[in-house]
Amino acid sequence: MKNRFSRTGMIQLIKFNMVGVLNTLVDFLIYTLLFSLGMHYMIAQVAAYAGGMTNSYLFNRYWTFGSAGAAAGGIATMARFAAVNGVTLGLSLLLLYLLGERAGMHPLMAKVLVVGATMVINFVGTKFWVFRQRPDRN
Repeated sequence: MKNRFSRTGMIQLIKFNMVGVLNTLVDFLIYTLLFSLGMHYMIAQVAAYAGGMTNSYLFNRYWTFGSAGAAAGGIATMARFAAVNGVTLGLSLLLLYLLGERAGMHPLMAKVLVVGATMVINFVGTKFWVFRQRPDRN
């Protein structure tokens, strides 16, 4: 049975990373579009993050973690997901401000660094708290 859980975990990790790439693309596209249209970078970040977060929730709930993730409590799962992403969004806004306003970095370059820094927090929170799965007890 250990191999089954290891294989399942590895498949989930691969799917999670694939979804993460898609989320990042959605986020970057929305951010770049809104920023290039003249929207303040902090507001663009909130809108872009919301787009990526929506994509993430749907794909991870129904594809990455399958029926176990989909059945894991509906409202409670969404609340945990919102909490993890709220923390990640807050951290991303703080880092964008520090890199952009304080360090004078271009907002798009700051965005690249911020995504790298916040990915780890989001993965750990999503995998182990939001869509936590318990092994079968058969």
